[in-house]
Amino acid sequence: MAKESGFWIPMMDIFDLGVPGPSGHENNTYVVEKSIFKVNNLLNSGSIVALLRKIWMHNLLFPETAYSFYGFAGFDGRTVQPVIVQPRIANAHPATQIMIDTYMAALGFVKTPEKGRFHNNEYEVWDLVPRNVLADDEGDIFVVDAEIKYLG
Repeated sequence: MAKESGFWIPMMDIFDLGVPGPSGHENNTYVVEKSIFKVNNLLNSGSIVALLRKIWMHNLLFPETAYSFYGFAGFDGRTVQPVIVQPRIANAHPATQIMIDTYMAALGFVKTPEKGRFHNNEYEVWDLVPRNVLADDEGDIFVVDAEIKYLG
């Protein structure tokens, strides 16, 4: 279906997305001027459905860095990896943990004893540490990667 609909990116063409950027446990990234493409290997989420649910929650909580579905990448008959795209935050730097804690408190989240973990009545959000949260020169905060669980 992805091939028929034009949403398939063969792994041999993955570098056409952009310049390889920082990668982590679950995503390889490719950067262009205004966007970051993330090719997700599903190691953290476990399934495409779980990843899409996490993206939906991220977009609800952090709309300034909302993800969009872009397509699927992979090797024919062997792998399928969702590709998502997010706005690139230019001229930003890692936020300090104090900035992150203050930002999450302003959103109505309570800090837990574990660094970078917060909750409110509906969601638990974690891995909010400087490598996953950016600040621009004006002090605006941008959550670019977070783990999120619905508590309801």
